[in-house]
Amino acid sequence: MTTAATACDLVEDQRVSWMWPGAFLVVCVGWLIVPDPWGSLVSAVGFAVAGALCVGNAMRCRRLHCAFTGPLYLIAAGLFLGRAGGLGVPTGWIVAGAIGGTVAAYVPEWLGTRYFGAAEGASVLAATGTLIAAGFVAACCLGPTLFVLFGASLAGLGAFGSLEPYRPLFLLAGLGSWALAYRQRRRATATCADDACGTPMSRRLRGALLWGSLVALLLAAGYPYAVAHLVG
Repeated sequence: MTTAATACDLVEDQRVSWMWPGAFLVVCVGWLIVPDPWGSLVSAVGFAVAGALCVGNAMRCRRLHCAFTGPLYLIAAGLFLGRAGGLGVPTGWIVAGAIGGTVAAYVPEWLGTRYFGAAEGASVLAATGTLIAAGFVAACCLGPTLFVLFGASLAGLGAFGSLEPYRPLFLLAGLGSWALAYRQRRRATATCADDACGTPMSRRLRGALLWGSLVALLLAAGYPYAVAHLVG
């Protein structure tokens, strides 16, 4: 599995791997050199290219870190695109989040698991989808609170309110993704030998992702009601 995966891994292919540094260079140019709103558009393009490459590589060879960084970079692209439209999200926090998420995504690989199997891959991707859904569920309520705490301008926060009618749909999508992740993890655990499922540490990390994504989704869903209870 590892040899075959390495052979089709775009990160290991010099004909393609240069595109990641190129995309990040575009992000830096838009972030540090080009003034807004064009700078945010340039950075959004760079993150979108990097995210698309990572998602494609995760589907192509099941590279573990790409399953996380692909959605992460696409979210960063969306946030920069929102900035171009007037959303007051600090660029430093977007970039810092992308860097921190990238470092975290490499941890399982540093612990010995570079690629995942088919069932494991579906579980990881579905759990990542649950986290993304949790972000959208929280965006209209928890999002403005966090961005105000971290220095976002109040003028751009009204965009989060437009997501409020769609919170039930995001919640259902998140629960569906988590159910798929749980089912695929159970299937992978039942059908593969211990030595074919990565190291014990990597299996614990996948379990933490599975249950952590559910906790994040439930916290995002319950945050407005908790605040209303405390305030009321």
